[in-house]
Parts: sequence; C-alpha cells; structure tokens
Amino acid sequence: MHIYFWTIIYVMLGVECLVLIPFILNYPVLSKAAKAIFYYVISSILFLSISIFLIRIGNNMLFFTIMNYLQFLILSYFYWLIIKNKKVKRLIQVIPFALLVIVLLDLFKLEGLKYFNSISISVRTFILIIYAILYFLELLRDDELIKNAIFINSLPTFWFNSALFTYHCCSFLYALSYNFLQSNIISEKKETTMTLLALNYFAGIIQIILFYIGLSKMKKKKYEYS
Repeated sequence: MHIYFWTIIYVMLGVECLVLIPFILNYPVLSKAAKAIFYYVISSILFLSISIFLIRIGNNMLFFTIMNYLQFLILSYFYWLIIKNKKVKRLIQVIPFALLVIVLLDLFKLEGLKYFNSISISVRTFILIIYAILYFLELLRDDELIKNAIFINSLPTFWFNSALFTYHCCSFLYALSYNFLQSNIISEKKETTMTLLALNYFAGIIQIILFYIGLSKMKKKKYEYS
C-alpha cells in the first residue's frame, strides 16, 4: 500500500486520540447525546487500531462488518436521543433489527465473510444519512429555537450531526464500490481503491474536527436539544 495511505490512517488515528482528551475531561457535564458521540469516538479508535493490525496479518473484512454494525447501534441511539418526532424514534428502534438481517445475509449468503460487505454497509450508511437529514429538517422547523432566538449553529448536537452527515456522505461511494474494486486486482483498480480509502479516512479527520467544534459549544450552549 502507498505511503500516503498509511500516513492518512495514522494521522486520523492521532486526531481521534487527541479529540478523546477533551471528551474525557468534560465527561461529567456531557449530555446523553454527547456521551453517545464519545462512545462512538472510542469505538472508532478501536475500529481503526484493530483494523491496522488485521490488515498486516491477514483479512479484516469480517471485523469491518461487525464494527460497522456496532457503530450503527451507537449512532442509532444518538439519533434516538436528539430527534423529537415520535414516529421516527419508533422507527429508529426497529431499524437495527432489520439491518442485522441484511448484515447476516450479506455475510453468509450474498458477499461472504472475506469480502467487503458493500450491500449491508451501503444500506447502513444511507440510513444514517437519512437520520442526519431528518434532524436538520427538525431543527429548521423547531418553534422553541425560534421563540428563544437560538441559532442552530450554537447547538453541540448540530455540529455532531454535521460531522456524521459529512463523513457518511463522503463514505457512501466508498461503501457502494469498494467490494467491486477489491475483487479486481489490477493496477488501475488498486490505485482507485487506495484513493477511495484515503478520501474516506480524510473525511473521518473532518468528522473528528467537527466533533471537537460541537464539544466546544457545550459550555456556551443556551438550549439543550436532546
């Protein structure tokens, strides 16, 4: 693999570890939604660290699929906390079970244990993008925010959601196409694969930066939207 690819991976791991420090220091004052993001960051560090190890000794695709599903559960809890619409909240409680069925089918029937599960991971990513959009729309229509003259960019959850939305939009193409690129081992496809992976990890760095901005709003916030 190219040196710039590994450089981006290690930079992302370093940034994730750095942003963990302010989360830990401010843990007692974190809202439930912020704590969900904290757990997500911890899972991302474990995800990336173990993936690096598994890449060097063999195949990490099964672990990749499992961790993607576990992170989906954490983020589903985050959106269940911050979205107010009761119908959407009930849907958020049911969708993880439906996605688990898709994940198991993808692992054992469709794409296999040793390959990137594009189908289940793409579905997971698309669902999270929809959650993010629903939350943005809810903020724009929130009467309490308007009544109290609160700007949405002053809310920590706005920045947390922006981080997740940015990352998942950037990684959606990667989720859709990586399995195809992985199965075509020729030089051109390898270049494309490395580029997609690098872009995905770069989007992860942007996500972490936006998480930090959201965390910095915790002490300044006037209204807890969660």
